Amino acid sequence: MEGEVNIMVHRFKMGSLYLDDEPVNPGIEYQPGQTISLGEAISDKEISWVPANGLLIADRCLLTCISWDDLNDQGLVFGREIELHGFKFRARLLKVGSEEGIPNEWDAALDTVGDSDDLWHWGGMFFWGQEKSKIAASYRVYRGYSSARFWYCNPASPRVSYLGFRPALEPLPTDHSALRHGQEVLVIGHDGCAAGKLVEKTKYDLVLQLKPDGLVGKATFAADMQDGTVVVDRSGIVSIATV
Repeated sequence: MEGEVNIMVHRFKMGSLYLDDEPVNPGIEYQPGQTISLGEAISDKEISWVPANGLLIADRCLLTCISWDDLNDQGLVFGREIELHGFKFRARLLKVGSEEGIPNEWDAALDTVGDSDDLWHWGGMFFWGQEKSKIAASYRVYRGYSSARFWYCNPASPRVSYLGFRPALEPLPTDHSALRHGQEVLVIGHDGCAAGKLVEKTKYDLVLQLKPDGLVGKATFAADMQDGTVVVDRSGIVSIATV
């Protein structure tokens, strides 16, 4: 895992994309019938994720020329359980709004971390969302291309080069009271995340022994850091992934 931190831009590298069990570079064209999976990170093929509101959202489309129907057939629209680096997630599409202007996960993420194309790589590329459009039952919603917040919809079956798959990772529900000393955890806040071993748990904080490059967005996410240890304010935690 590696972390990249730029001004107002936070990214966290974890895992790689696989087609038919072979690792591929993000942004590749999908061939009908290929099996999609997320798995062990391969050097130079890592996926960059943006922590936002308790989710990890891919910073770009991982596949192009893929239809909503293709993704639904593989359980990747509403969610398929996966494991990355031992952490358990539900990989799915974002909720992007069944009509323009209503609250949704994508716009909330933009509100939290910004809508820069340098961060999200939306320029010239749409990505599929979960929802059916209210315009027609056979239509599905997609976002991006001309601006981060552009909203559009079309039938669920087209495979085109400018429309793709941008997954989000949602940690599976965790009982915080069951967290134990020495457990590997990935703690996700509104605009940051921290990965490491749990050293101490108090009523107000979690103390983690960080993995290398395991902290992203420390200015707003971590209460303190010293000697490779980070103290995370529990009030800022939105979700936790565990091993």
